[in-house]
Order: sequence, then C-alpha cells, then structure tokens
Amino acid sequence: MAVSCCILLTVIVSVVGLPASKEEYGSAPLTAPDVEPINDCPEYGVFVYPHLQACDKYYKCENGTFTREICPNGLVFSENGDVYEFCTYPWNVNCREKERADPIPSENCPWQWGVFPMTSECNTQYYKCAWGEANITDCKVGLAYDNRIHVCNWPDLLDNCDSEKIVGFTCPTKVSGKSATYFPFPRYPAPNDCTRLIVCVNNRPRLISCGNGSAFSLETYACSDIRDVPDCKPPAK
Repeated sequence: MAVSCCILLTVIVSVVGLPASKEEYGSAPLTAPDVEPINDCPEYGVFVYPHLQACDKYYKCENGTFTREICPNGLVFSENGDVYEFCTYPWNVNCREKERADPIPSENCPWQWGVFPMTSECNTQYYKCAWGEANITDCKVGLAYDNRIHVCNWPDLLDNCDSEKIVGFTCPTKVSGKSATYFPFPRYPAPNDCTRLIVCVNNRPRLISCGNGSAFSLETYACSDIRDVPDCKPPAK
C-alpha cells in the first residue's frame, strides 16, 4: 500500500531515557510543515518530516537539532521506511509531483538501491542492489521474478515464463482419480518432494509448499502432519 509523503513520524521519549534505535520509536501522525521546521524542533525526541519539494529528501529533528537528510540513490522518504533509515523503495510511496535525484548506475544496478530483473527473459533470480552492489537473490522454488510488482510470483502469471519448465511438471489434459476431487484446480504430488504439491490453474502448474511439519498425503491429496505421512522423506536442504 502506498504511503503518503505528507505524514510525519512523532517520536515520544521514554521516561527512562532517549530511544537507542529506530525500532524503539513510538509514532503519532502530525501535520506536514509548510516551511522547513528549522527553528521549531522539539527539545527531546526524534521527528521526521517530508521535504517540501523532493521525494528523496526529508527533515529530521533529533533532540532539538535540525538536519536536512537525503535518502540513498534509488530510495525515497517514508516515515515508515523499511529499507534504510527513513527511506523505502519508490513504489511504496506516492511522490506526486515532487522531484527526485537522477539515477547513479553501476554494474547491474540502474540505481544504487533497488530491486531489478537480471534480464528481460524469465528469471528465477533477481538483483537486489544496495550501495551500488548487485546481490543475486533467489526466488522461492517454483516462482519467477515479476518486475511489475518487484517480487517473485507464480510463473503462469508471467507472459515470458514457461511454468512447466520452472515447476518441472506438465498438467494432464484429462483429470481423473483423486485429482478430480479438486477440479477446477486439480492437484498432484510434486515429483521428488513429498512436502509439496502441484496445483494446476488453467492447465498450468503451480508448486505449493505444505509448510513446516507438513507433507502431501497420497490418501487425501491434501497436506497433513508429516507424522501421518510415514513414507515421506523430505529432501535434504
């Protein structure tokens, strides 16, 4: 959900001392300033405010001291910033007409910070960039990177992906037996992994995990406690 740039974070100081880290801050919404709060910083606590013109900048008042802050290249301000300090990825924020710094590219990183596809083809990995360094990150088994939402997704939802190749399974054209019980989304045991199952959606496979401590039962064609599936030997990780 997009976070408005016009909300600010209020930090309440504990009676036993000042907060030691961002995670200890309490917050309550206030009204964004019409001018820089340079002469209006509370004596105690940490307060952050959206910049008046720039989406990747912000004002901070810390124990009465005013500073102008800027997010790392590729990030924008959010009072709930969850990537670096009070900064997050731009798709989490509605910047409206506010300006933003130009990208500073490096190898495999269009911006210094961000999440990017490895190629224009279907990929089960992606680049997660921080300080200009591209870290190769794996999708969970059975998923592929979706650059539209910046996370991994079912490959059958991506036009450039072959879900059969990624999942390693071809959905039968004729559904019968216990699989038909779950029509129009028939399910099947996953090859070589009894802790997963295959669900066919529009005749294209999705790999589903039963979850910790569970396994796919060939009796019910559903996930059960792994202790109730004695033949299941989970693959080594």
